[in-house]
Amino acid sequence: MPEIDWRQLPPLASLRAFEATARLNGFSAAARSLNVTPAAVAQQVRALETDLSIKLVKRDGRGVVLTAAGRQLASPLREAFSQLANGVEQLRATEQTRGIKATTTTYIVDAVIAPKIWSFWKKHPDIPVTFAPGACLAPVDFEGFDFGIRVGAPEDWPDYQSEFLLECETILAASPELAASDDPQNIPWMLGDKEKINKQTIRNAGLDADRIVRRDIGDLSLEIEAAKQGVGAIIAAEVVIRRFLEDGSLVKLDLKSPPNSVYHVILPNGPIRPSVRTFVDWLKASLAEDA
Repeated sequence: MPEIDWRQLPPLASLRAFEATARLNGFSAAARSLNVTPAAVAQQVRALETDLSIKLVKRDGRGVVLTAAGRQLASPLREAFSQLANGVEQLRATEQTRGIKATTTTYIVDAVIAPKIWSFWKKHPDIPVTFAPGACLAPVDFEGFDFGIRVGAPEDWPDYQSEFLLECETILAASPELAASDDPQNIPWMLGDKEKINKQTIRNAGLDADRIVRRDIGDLSLEIEAAKQGVGAIIAAEVVIRRFLEDGSLVKLDLKSPPNSVYHVILPNGPIRPSVRTFVDWLKASLAEDA
């Protein structure tokens, strides 16, 4: 297909006005179709005639008819606008049915979203949603994901939109057996992917972070289960380990608590797909009910 020289084409508004006039046999009908005045349509058609130096329509009683040149131009314009409309409609249909992909912190889906998502799909069974839990240390890849869920403050993501999701206590927890140790300094710790930050949290709790025993389970997703088995203590958001605190498989250590964990939804700048907006709004409202 040859390259389009847009400088040689008349303005789109005048082409659209002429196509509607030709298809609907008059300025008045074209005006109703385009939601403008008949005078505006007539002005655009006259501007197109001036631009092309060709007469395209002529008066016929109270209406207009096409000249031979007008008929020649009307056919390809109708086909072009029809293809354009079909292309836009197909794109919209594809976007409406395309699933949502989210990158999230490791445990938030299992602890918070999964128990509730049935209510979302009950209302919106046509919107698929998939999650990719992980360490979430890198910025959100909006080429691969529609949104992310992160712990932090809005200023941590200056290039994106961030919306508050939930806030909860950050807890230092261990199995009952480890928590019963006479000296908290001797408890081994699993510091996960944020070792530097978590060591500072341990210092703030009153322990010597340089002397602690560090245990690495190898996969962040295994740390809670390992903590329940007594492998080591963990630092976790209360909402993530709430059920284990309730059933007694983990207990809160008697140490100074760090600042609360604040979760945000991270979205790209610019337009947000309607299905993504629907899911994020549902998630925020759903979690607000538990606050």
